[in-house]
Amino acid sequence: MPHCRMTCREAIEHVFQNESNVLSTSDVISRIYAEHPDEPWQRNTISSELIALSVNHPSSHHYPYSRRHAFLFSLGNGRYRRWDPATDGTWEVTPDGVRLVDDSDDVVIAEEAAADEEVMAGMSLSLERDLEAALIHRLDQLSSGLTLYSEDGTRGHQLDTGIVGRLDLLAKDEQGQFVVIDLKVGKADDKVVGQILRYMGWVKRELANGTPVRGIIVASDFNDRIRYAVEAIPSVELKRYEIEFTFTNA
Repeated sequence: MPHCRMTCREAIEHVFQNESNVLSTSDVISRIYAEHPDEPWQRNTISSELIALSVNHPSSHHYPYSRRHAFLFSLGNGRYRRWDPATDGTWEVTPDGVRLVDDSDDVVIAEEAAADEEVMAGMSLSLERDLEAALIHRLDQLSSGLTLYSEDGTRGHQLDTGIVGRLDLLAKDEQGQFVVIDLKVGKADDKVVGQILRYMGWVKRELANGTPVRGIIVASDFNDRIRYAVEAIPSVELKRYEIEFTFTNA
């Protein structure tokens, strides 16, 4: 029997199949990359498909084919859960906005607000890619002597670990020890600690051969929870990035 390639929609359906919790766009992307490392879907493709599969996302009307299979409920800010018609109601999506059917108040969500959300999500993804690109050739700005890992044809940029997802950057320091670098656009919270520890554990088991592994979380700022969390983990440090704008004639 020939192999039938899974669609992005089917991969998203599989992620939410037995999932009752709220998942962010990043959560879904990480799970899909972990479960389907050979598939070619880009982050923005998965993000768009999540919008299309949401019964109440104002921009889902741009994807009429996918919306016929809608089973998600959008909670805003790129967060989704399975749609429960009994509690969430039935939603009508038009180019003018979203309306909760049979609701006496005719709750309408303006499409402009959702469009702003999509723009911000796109900007975040673009900024993360720009941040990665800027760091790859200047890793020593984070820590002296850092260089991008490269061995046997494997590079430490968006390294697919398989079981724990894609690692943003993997480097080595002057002592030859591995350094896992996790990039976050905006302010980071303590959820990032669990993520980077998974990556560090994978590197320690699969690549380090007994040598120490440390981690660096890069974000524009950090809340108090993550600062307390890393107090107990000396091998993880926090680094802030700053953006400087320059302007030239077009």
